[in-house]
Amino acid sequence: MSGAGSRGDLPANLRAPEATDWLAGAIERRAAIAGIELSESAIRAMVAHALAVVRANERLHLPSILRPEEFLERHIGESLEGAAMLPAGIDGILLDLGSGNGYPGVPVAAARPGLRPLLAEASARKAAFLESVVGETLPGGSVIGRQVQRPGDLEGVGPLRVLVTRAAGGWERVLPRLARAMAPEGLLLVWSGDELERISRRKVWQRYRLEERRPLPGRESSWVWLFRNRSRST
Repeated sequence: MSGAGSRGDLPANLRAPEATDWLAGAIERRAAIAGIELSESAIRAMVAHALAVVRANERLHLPSILRPEEFLERHIGESLEGAAMLPAGIDGILLDLGSGNGYPGVPVAAARPGLRPLLAEASARKAAFLESVVGETLPGGSVIGRQVQRPGDLEGVGPLRVLVTRAAGGWERVLPRLARAMAPEGLLLVWSGDELERISRRKVWQRYRLEERRPLPGRESSWVWLFRNRSRST
């Protein structure tokens, strides 16, 4: 990770008392690297979320990375790289498919406050964790505690303006199905490796148009891919 994102008094771990202040400064600097200027409320939301993830880790086994600098980059920094690909004033519903620990959905929604986050997570324990996080950090957000694999699973939700996912199971099959749950010209962000270039050439993926991809700093052949919906919403 760039040193600009890691300046300040690095805490021994994210449970240390000084971790809160370090995270706030580090998140602000990392957002600037991604090209985003964050509000104070967005920074507070991301700090509160990160500390909640760390506190819940032993119980829920949420992240596999807990060293402060690596946690910052892999979870928050990489989420912000995706948020930077969205228009600053974008609004509407954001669905984080297979949200797990809330990354990338929570930072993306915090960085783009016009979006109303909807975090989908099939694990009951992780969904309960996300409910507590949303209540504390993202007023107006909500959680779907079940699998979402087709538009019918989102009945009553309304068209999605943004759909994001990182490592959700079966995403290469599920995302084309969900194109019809999206608003016309809705945006899809996928955190994936080079395989998505091949996958996106499949006929069913022609429901989306590839707009751009952004490399993830320090990760070989890892990208955030931005697609635009071509399908009519139902």
